[in-house]
Amino acid sequence: MKNLGKHHDGLKFGKRPTLEDVARVAKVAPMTVSRVITNHPYVSQNTAERVRAAILQLNYQPNRAARVLNGQLTRSIALIVPDVADRFFSAISHAVQETARANGYVVLLAASNNDPENEAALIEQMTYHPVDGILLVPADSKRKHLTVTASSGIPLVAIDRRIEVAKADSVEVNNRRGARAGVEHLVHHGCKRIVCVAQNSQLPTIRERIAGYQECLRRAKLPPAKTLHVTDEAEAKDVLITLLLSRRRPDALFTTNNSATICTIDILDRTDMKIGRDVALVGFDDVEFYTLLHPSITAIRQPTAELGETSARLLLQRIHGDPLPPQVHSILPVDLIIRESCGCERRDPLPNHT
Repeated sequence: MKNLGKHHDGLKFGKRPTLEDVARVAKVAPMTVSRVITNHPYVSQNTAERVRAAILQLNYQPNRAARVLNGQLTRSIALIVPDVADRFFSAISHAVQETARANGYVVLLAASNNDPENEAALIEQMTYHPVDGILLVPADSKRKHLTVTASSGIPLVAIDRRIEVAKADSVEVNNRRGARAGVEHLVHHGCKRIVCVAQNSQLPTIRERIAGYQECLRRAKLPPAKTLHVTDEAEAKDVLITLLLSRRRPDALFTTNNSATICTIDILDRTDMKIGRDVALVGFDDVEFYTLLHPSITAIRQPTAELGETSARLLLQRIHGDPLPPQVHSILPVDLIIRESCGCERRDPLPNHT
């Protein structure tokens, strides 16, 4: 196909392209562009390809307000998560799909595999599908493509991780306060050498949890915080085994997410250290099988269903033009679920809102 070039017929750099600009570049009538955007059947394949090429070349975004007024919504939304197999994200995905279905929408689910480049490509594909809005758990909250997406006009809601490079709606939990609650519980047990095991510490959620851990130790006037920043299970195994076999081994561990917790449990088992006796453990993120372990694992539980439902409802409000503030940041509470791994006796877990 002939290269359309970067500038056409007086279109100025930095000017947001219009439907008329697309029509001029594709050498068709504006009505034809509109028909292609709305998947009208009476457009030839060759013409449709020219129009789509012009749309991509100009980075044209349809006027969503006009589409709402004309009843041209697709009744579909995109959900992009880092990993659909992860229990946390699968629970959120289920809640999003249930909320969308109850409102007459379908959800196009995709996984970025925690790769920002994959994520950027998925966003572009979803934008031109088209969908009416995007729910996103950012792989990297500081990437440039998020700035472009947030300013494109398509409704966007970030879940779990706030976008740091652009103004966009978000729904997350109180990570810092939840971490403080978990570490405070360890302090109340008399623990003095509390080490934080952090995976994916570049993420804003993990940074907030580390900050909450550090704040708690300062308040308790305990020795300076020691945080183990690990990237994968192999690295975690090496550093943790070295630490646990040292003369100044920790008497408690605080893990920043479920993958770090599961890895730590495995390593403690390999070193024949008894959780709750030799070392206390509190993890951020609660997983169902924690109750089946002996000892059962104390954890900070996130409201995954509420995260998904609140995010989906907010996105639908944006799609339909409901009156809302320019930016909405919803912060949901978490629960400290006390079990045996911190030294407590087994009991039925009672929510402790933080």
